Amino acid sequence: MTAVEARSHRMKIFVWRHGLKEILVMRNVGAVFFALLAALTPSSVGAQLLPPQRDTLWNPGIPGGIPDRSTICAKVEASTFGNGSADARAGIQAEIARCPEGQVVQLSAGTFKISSGPIRVNKGITLRGAGPTQTVLEAPDGNNQAVVVIGVRWVKPLRSTNLTTDAVKETYSVTVESTVGLSVGQIVLIDALTDPALTYWAADCDENCKGWFSRTDRPLTQVMEIAGINDKTLTFTTPFHITFETSRTAQLTTFEAPAVKNAGVEDLKVFGGEGGDGGGNFFMELAAYSWLKNVESQHSIGASVHVYRSFRCVIRDSYFHETKDPNPGGAGYGIDVSLGSSDNLVENNISWSFNKVFLMRAAGGGNVIAYNYLEDGFGAGYATMQENGLNASHMTTSHHVLFEGNEAFNLSSDGRWGNAIYITYFRNHATTLRRDVSKLGFARDKDNRYGVWVAAHHYWYSLIGNVIGYAGMSPKPYSSFVYEDTYPFGDRHAVAMYTLGAPDSTGAPEIKTYDPKVVTTTIRDGNFDYATNTVKWDRPAQEIPSSLYLKSKPAFFGNCAWPWIDPLGDTKIKVLPARARFDGNPSACGEKASRAD
Repeated sequence: MTAVEARSHRMKIFVWRHGLKEILVMRNVGAVFFALLAALTPSSVGAQLLPPQRDTLWNPGIPGGIPDRSTICAKVEASTFGNGSADARAGIQAEIARCPEGQVVQLSAGTFKISSGPIRVNKGITLRGAGPTQTVLEAPDGNNQAVVVIGVRWVKPLRSTNLTTDAVKETYSVTVESTVGLSVGQIVLIDALTDPALTYWAADCDENCKGWFSRTDRPLTQVMEIAGINDKTLTFTTPFHITFETSRTAQLTTFEAPAVKNAGVEDLKVFGGEGGDGGGNFFMELAAYSWLKNVESQHSIGASVHVYRSFRCVIRDSYFHETKDPNPGGAGYGIDVSLGSSDNLVENNISWSFNKVFLMRAAGGGNVIAYNYLEDGFGAGYATMQENGLNASHMTTSHHVLFEGNEAFNLSSDGRWGNAIYITYFRNHATTLRRDVSKLGFARDKDNRYGVWVAAHHYWYSLIGNVIGYAGMSPKPYSSFVYEDTYPFGDRHAVAMYTLGAPDSTGAPEIKTYDPKVVTTTIRDGNFDYATNTVKWDRPAQEIPSSLYLKSKPAFFGNCAWPWIDPLGDTKIKVLPARARFDGNPSACGEKASRAD
């Protein structure tokens, strides 16, 4: 994503480049809100590849990029707190409270013990270390908490109002019954009651489960920002990524606290956060235009980073690794984007050695997960079985997610709690095989090695321009490769590049049967696989654009080729900067290229 910036004394004007379109966005610096000055639609290239219901405006993250703040309001020395021997939380929190917005709380090199509660970055400042190998925030064993919170943790809904017209996909306005308590710049939730045509709830998911990651029985979600109020008509800064229907009692809901905007954490390491699902190391909730950049996160119980109810946030250039608890159930997750979070960007990161390296639970639309390296997902007690790799599932009805340019051991989904819909995989690499870098004894994935798995009830998936497998790969301990494992499934002697509509391996009996609708609603175009050594198309062959959200090569690729996945070219797989960093070659694309914005 690139932007050209012009300034006046009151406004910043950004020309956003998305696909082949240029989009004019104006930011009022004082009021911190965005007024869209041009009608925004999915890119013309995307529209050719994707039917309108699958396409959307993927224009994620912070307009103009993460701000480069240089004014330091306070410096906090690790030596003040015994370099890890005394709790530093209160001292750091006091400096955050005193720091004017737009400035930096600078942490020195050294170790900071965080034991009395999380550090709360609850205003528009930057908490910055001296680098992730220099500054460490460490929580002691048994702390039962997240270490760093950006936003408002465990915020509750406050007030809901019904929509009086449908919120139509790719439009920006809707009418509501009441505007009481609403204001320009406010972050709100749009949701709707379960539509069986879209949402599948697994039988194991009871009424309590239906409220875990959305308001109860309202899994179709999107977090949005109000741009304007005219009588009972609201205008938003982003389009609706899916239609929210009044027939499903679509509602707008506010929260009991305002969102935290423009807050960032940079250049430090967090170690040892606990608390299970909802705890972990980093926790972002009700955050907007906020970010993690060049951070390291290790040994958590709970996700390495949670992103809940958040809007236009960015997670980039970072390294998330190693859970202390790889059991299923939420304690061992890597990157978790859930609870309606929308229009966020997760780019150029590493997620390694978790139960689930990446997941999305009832996430909203417009999220872009791009150019990340995901490796070695496993479970305690089933190390020889692949866990989900690059996926948007593990609850229900996450929608309109773009996965672009990532590498993972598989592209997957699961039906444990429900389904996901309108998911696009574009120019990714699915290796089919975990590397077992930590030597945990994966036995070369002898129980369920595969490339792409779209499970029962997961509809309208689009797989375009991906590469599956790698040159010279061996099927051992299997006997061969096949293009697709088809009904009745279960060929345990062959590694399948694709499995579509298969029953899920967990959950209730009704998801243990074949679902042919998955096959008929999945688009597979321009994908190359090393089982057949061919490119296959469901539709007539056409041009595959370089990106569905970028106009030009991103800076973090440096002198490396982009796109790095090219199913139609002679060299199918080139260099992914995130993997080069993981493999100990951070300068593979040029000095510091992989950390550039």
